[in-house]
Formats: sequence, C-alpha cells, structure tokens
Amino acid sequence: MKRVILAAGLVVVALLAAACGDSDETAATTGGEAGTISVAAAFYPIEEAVRTVGGERVEVTNLVPPGGAAHDLELSGEAAAAIETADLVLYLGEGFQTSVESAVANRGDADSAIDLLDGVDLRGADAPVPGVVGEVDGTLIAGGVKDPHFWVDPALFGSMVETVRDALVAADPEGEPTYAANAEAYLAEVEDLDAEFAAGLEACRGKALVTSHAAFGYLADRYGLLQAPIAGISPEEEPDPKSLAATAAFAKKNGVTTVFFETLVPKDLAETVAAEIGAKTDALDPVEGIPQDQLDAGASYLTIQRDNLTRLESGLGCTTG
Repeated sequence: MKRVILAAGLVVVALLAAACGDSDETAATTGGEAGTISVAAAFYPIEEAVRTVGGERVEVTNLVPPGGAAHDLELSGEAAAAIETADLVLYLGEGFQTSVESAVANRGDADSAIDLLDGVDLRGADAPVPGVVGEVDGTLIAGGVKDPHFWVDPALFGSMVETVRDALVAADPEGEPTYAANAEAYLAEVEDLDAEFAAGLEACRGKALVTSHAAFGYLADRYGLLQAPIAGISPEEEPDPKSLAATAAFAKKNGVTTVFFETLVPKDLAETVAAEIGAKTDALDPVEGIPQDQLDAGASYLTIQRDNLTRLESGLGCTTG
C-alpha cells in the first residue's frame, strides 16, 4: 500500500513540474501574457492604430510621453528597453527619430521592426510665404527636403492602419481574424472622416492655409488647399519688417483671415503676424502627441481631426451645401 501511495505522489509531483515548465516556456516565448504580443510604437498615431487593431491581443508602449513632441525624441531608459524587448517595433525612419532608428538597428532583427515611411510617397517641403526671410519652420527629414507628416491626411493614415494590421498578422498569425475585423471597423471610421473633410473643405472662401509650422502639407494636398508656412525663425523672435510686409501682401491677395499655429509650438509668431495683417489666430493639432488629460477625456485621432476640420472650415470661410 505504501508503494502505491509513494508512486502516486511521484506522479503528481512529475505532473506539477511539467505544468510549471510549460508555463515558464510560454512566458518566455510570448514576452508577456499568453496570447499577447508586445509592440513598441514610435508616437501617438501609431499607438492608437496598434491599440485599436490589436485589441486585447497586444500590449503597446508609446515611446513618446503623452503630450510630447515626436521629432528628435531622446529615448528614456524605459523606451529603449521597450524597443529592445518588444515583439514588434513600428516607427518612422529617414531621420524622423534618429534615436529610435539607432535602437532599432541594435535589435538585430530587421523583420520585426517596420519603418512606416516605406511605401509612402513623401512630399517635398513647401516654400515659405513669398518674400519672407528664413527657411521653412517644419519637421523635415531625409536631408531636410522631405515632409514626414503623412498621417494628418486621413487617407494616408488609413493606409498606415492597413500596414499595422499586416504587421500584427505577420507577428501573430493566430490573431488574424481579430486584427482583420478590428481594422475593417476602424478603417470604416477613417474613411468617414476622409469624406467629412472632402465635403467640409470643398467650398471655401480661401484656399491658402497660412501656418506658423509646416505640418499640414499632406492634408492640404488631399483637399485642394495651399499650405503657406510663414518662416523658420525662432518662435521667440519677432519677424522682421520685410517678412511682415510679405506675409501681409500674401494674406491680402489670398483672402487670409486666420493664421494657424500648431498646438505643440508656441503661438507667438502666428499672433504677431495676425496682428500685423488684421487677422485672427487659431490652433491646428498635428496629432503627434495628446496630453494625458485629453486622453482621459476620450480624445483620439478621429476626435482631434474633426476638431481640426471645424477650425479649418471657420478659418477658411467654408460652406457646405
């Protein structure tokens, strides 16, 4: 009888040991909870796309703190570790975030790091308002001649969502049904947004989009507007008289009544120019980084873009039939 009891006990111990071994192996191969993959996203729009498409199958880390600027990011230790250990890294190359590119290069796993600029037909930088002294004030890449802000165009953002979906499927084939369904629903919302922009900006008093920061060129191209950056002078400096006169002449010629500034950039320059030409100012959000309080209140790419549309319709004098 004692031999039977001893044998039974050994069987139980062996089963428990095997179960613990399976559990440890699963945790090691997934990098987190069973059934999830970890994703490092370069900045907010990518994070939202991953979170929305991935659902509960992904754990996503945004490398940029809420409300922070994405360009020229200096990685924190936590962010660098996320790039090193993530199952998938989604980022923008061409010098948009050089520290991220360096960390990606050190991973040694090129297939699991996706440059979302690959396949994007990058536009050139817009020239400043004619006659303005200084270079364009914008986040430029690839030697200072290309504009990376493609995600502000809803149609191009939709293409990025598709790339994110495909990357998640490649990293986690078992999750394909989830990723496909979530992406389809999200893309339908993005397509609705695109249609709203097209309708809202079709008939406007003016088409010149005067901005203190050149972040909205792709949006302008999509909907028939002309982005006209002011200049590359520091926001803390006053534009010289020649630049003010040139901006005033351009504004008068093009019926400009609103000068737009970017939410992540000081508005001093826009206010100075607007005061000189008798215009008002308003903000446009490039959806690079959303402050935590806005995220907590439900802000998203879709809500911010609809707010941008409302401001554009008002500032450009647009009417809908």
